[in-house]
Amino acid sequence: MDYYIKVEGIPVPVTEEVYKTYCRGERKERYFRESDRKNNTFFYDALDTEELNGCEMFSDPTAESVEEAAEKLWFLGKLRESMKELNESEQEMLCSLYVYGKSLRAFARMKRIPVTTLQARHQKLLRKLRKKLEIF
Repeated sequence: MDYYIKVEGIPVPVTEEVYKTYCRGERKERYFRESDRKNNTFFYDALDTEELNGCEMFSDPTAESVEEAAEKLWFLGKLRESMKELNESEQEMLCSLYVYGKSLRAFARMKRIPVTTLQARHQKLLRKLRKKLEIF
């Protein structure tokens, strides 16, 4: 018996072993396509064209890049380390101002110290933090 496989529409004679291997592979591909249809699976590469990659159609150009996200995460880790080195009153000031959104005036009232004194301490603290972060 003669065995043929169509290559670009032209029947090509092959051995029985090659024919059976080809049919198994073809059947496997058909099985995956059928299961994709059954499970309503859709692949972005089905939208590929010569000019455009299918997955690029759904990308968000305004989203933060992976590099920016990694840099931000690294910087936040270093900031956390630097914050641990501050004393309790410095940490309290930064948390009140930047985490809880209190104003300098409100924090000064709460601590019963003059606003100008608090402003000077705040500036000194920011310089101290900046120096610690420049090391990294």
